[in-house]
Amino acid sequence: MDGLLLDTERQMYARFGLEASAELGKPLDLDFLTTVMGGSRELYRERVLSVFGEDYPYEEYQRRRWEKINNMIDHGKIPLRPGVIEFLDFCNEQGILKAVATSTQGEVAKKCLNNAGIAGYFDYMVSGDMVVKTKPDPEIFLKPIEHFNVLKSEALVFEDSHNGAQAAINGNLRYVLVKDLAFLVEEDMEKAELLTDMITKAIPLIKEENERTAGV
Repeated sequence: MDGLLLDTERQMYARFGLEASAELGKPLDLDFLTTVMGGSRELYRERVLSVFGEDYPYEEYQRRRWEKINNMIDHGKIPLRPGVIEFLDFCNEQGILKAVATSTQGEVAKKCLNNAGIAGYFDYMVSGDMVVKTKPDPEIFLKPIEHFNVLKSEALVFEDSHNGAQAAINGNLRYVLVKDLAFLVEEDMEKAELLTDMITKAIPLIKEENERTAGV
């Protein structure tokens, strides 16, 4: 969801993380924040404290950050990433089942999708509070596959982050990588079915596969 469908990594999470940490006089930088994108709350906390020390005012930082985030969700407008509506319309035309698999907590994820006007496009959602282990563990991607009763080979993951790409790799799942702010390593990019800067550029890939497997 974040950074792939919604421009939340840039417009909310990174922006308000920078603002909240600066207010405390303990500024985090953007390069660091990109390393925790796509991960769980526990990973976020662990990374901050391991890099900036156990005395970092983490709870107050997150309180201020989430106050700003919730205010935007409730009173602002979350922008979509380029091409999202065109891509989702294409998936609907093709009869493709679609799931959101996000490390974000369920209530926040629902608010974000509704705010952006795309909640109705999806057939299923798995959020961070619905799994025992979040990305880079593959559980969050395996739940939709089980829910839809499809084979792994029939699924295609879309990701923008290192944690998400690693979750797909760990689950032996094919994935498309749409680059945004999140940190990536060479393995993430090399193992992707497609590495692109815009989600609509995956449409030819899906069309080709549908034609190749028609009637199978």
